[in-house]
Amino acid sequence: MTAIDQKKIATNTLLLYVRMIVVMLVGLYTSRVVFEALGKLHMGIYDAVGGIVLMISFISSTMSGACQRYYSYELGRGNYEELKKVFSISLSVFAVLTLFLILLGETLGYWWLMNKMDVSGNYDAARWVYQFSILSFAMFMLRVPYQGMVIAKEKMKVFAYLSLFEALATLGIALLLSHTHDDKNFRLILYAGLISGIQFMTTSFYWVYCRLFYKECRFRFIIDMQKFKEIFSYASWNMIGSCADVCKTYGLSILLNMTFGPLVSAARLVANKVYNTIVQLNLNFFTAVRPQMYKSYAEGEKQELEKLMCQSTRFSFYLLLVLALPFILETEFILPLWLRGRNVPEHAFILTKLMVLDGVLNCFTEPLATSVQATGNIRNYKIIIGGTSLLLLPLAYIGMTYMGMPPASAYVISITLTVIAQVERVWMVKKQVGLDLKNYFKTVLLPIFLVGAISAALSYGAHVLLNRNYGDSWIGPICAIAASMIITTITFYAIGTTKTERKHAWEIVWNFLAKLKKQSND
Repeated sequence: MTAIDQKKIATNTLLLYVRMIVVMLVGLYTSRVVFEALGKLHMGIYDAVGGIVLMISFISSTMSGACQRYYSYELGRGNYEELKKVFSISLSVFAVLTLFLILLGETLGYWWLMNKMDVSGNYDAARWVYQFSILSFAMFMLRVPYQGMVIAKEKMKVFAYLSLFEALATLGIALLLSHTHDDKNFRLILYAGLISGIQFMTTSFYWVYCRLFYKECRFRFIIDMQKFKEIFSYASWNMIGSCADVCKTYGLSILLNMTFGPLVSAARLVANKVYNTIVQLNLNFFTAVRPQMYKSYAEGEKQELEKLMCQSTRFSFYLLLVLALPFILETEFILPLWLRGRNVPEHAFILTKLMVLDGVLNCFTEPLATSVQATGNIRNYKIIIGGTSLLLLPLAYIGMTYMGMPPASAYVISITLTVIAQVERVWMVKKQVGLDLKNYFKTVLLPIFLVGAISAALSYGAHVLLNRNYGDSWIGPICAIAASMIITTITFYAIGTTKTERKHAWEIVWNFLAKLKKQSND
């Protein structure tokens, strides 16, 4: 891996990290405003009804992974003619899939909404939300080939700016809701419709940008059955993993709605917002790393591929832990503060803790999965990992329906399956990529365990001590949150990084400060 490549990863990571902080703060405030405008019941309806559409949209994330893999692979080889072909074929496949999934949504999905979902009698509003959700899904599907090209080209500024636009536009919608007619059904329909409008504008921008700046994104109708089968085969096996992810996220939402009603769906929505806020850090960080991993494999640099995999796993865990530990320890303070001390649904506290813990444990997933996906041979990997993950929904259904287990039990099962799946992933990467297990234990698992154990123990001690000394005052939790973040940062810097990584980090900081100083002088 060249120094230029390392610098690009660091720059893109910093850009996406800053973007994530802004989006996180805006998103948390937006969620609070929307929650107050719609109320617990209607937010639960929005989460559950939208979940039906997202259940059938798992193919979009499948094909998105296929697009990025083939784009980055051809870019790594410098084969731009093949890149043009891959783009055109991908766009054709997406158009067909979009039509097929709209048909599926308007038949089977609509039947499920009207006959199986608990919307507390608000069927007219639920129907409108469902149709707008299908429109949003269609816009996202058609965006993916263009967005995949932007990420493969590592133009993270475009990706970051559009994410900021979506966050700020959603905030504008939230503020508008609070000043409209005080009819919760009307507000729910308006919210779903305007969110669809944002998706349309974002998709349109990606289309215009790629058409203007990337000649590879000029669609041509191409008949190449060999390439079509290659991409489709890759995506088909990847579909198992994507289906498992959607079942975990939105399948559980629908199951909780069917078993406990929309108020528990609202609790899951609150917990899921916190979960998404934290794990987006990991996804944004890895968005900058993934293209380099694909290109390293395409260039035959398997040692660099393994090095990137190990480094990205460790830093994903560290960055997640800095935010996750305070959320887990101070959930009872953070959620009421976020929602202004009211409208915190029952079960939201325990679901938030469990989902955040699950998100931290999932930090191994992307680096290991990308290492296998870079080879293009993902059949066995997806069968084993996807099969394990797909056990979540039936096990949760049996536990909550026939054994009377509470909503939190679904996420205890999820955490258990996550740990099992991570062990399977390491074994599969060793088998297919030649991962050195001894080196992986020494450079990844041991530092992560030490940093996690020491940070958790010291942070918990600070949590108990500060909250005991300050009683019911807000000073205790605030100080505990700050102490946890400082403890975790110092621990991973001192124990979890190498001397070379610390030196490289300081170089990036000093270069950044030098740029700021130069700009201020100019």
